[in-house]
Amino acid sequence: MGTKYGKSVAQVIILWLVERDIIVLAKSTKPERMAENLNVFDFALSDEEKAEIAKLDGTFAAIVNHDTVDNLKRVSVWKMGVQV
Repeated sequence: MGTKYGKSVAQVIILWLVERDIIVLAKSTKPERMAENLNVFDFALSDEEKAEIAKLDGTFAAIVNHDTVDNLKRVSVWKMGVQV
C-alpha cells in the first residue's frame, strides 16, 4: 500500500490509526523521520485497504485500551513478562 501512495509502511499505519481515533506516539530522534511521521494527511486509504490492515496478525496487541482498571492491570502484568 505504501508504494501505491509513495508512503512508508509507518506512514500508512499512522494514518490508519489516526483515522480510528487512536493516539499515535511515534518515536524518533531523526528530524527527517519526525517530518515523515507527520506527513500522512495527503492520501487516503480505501475501505478495502483499511479492512486488509485490520486483518493482519492480531495475536499480539501493541494497542491497549487504558480506560478500565482491568486493562491497566493486564498491561502492568505484561510489563513483568507474564500474560494473564
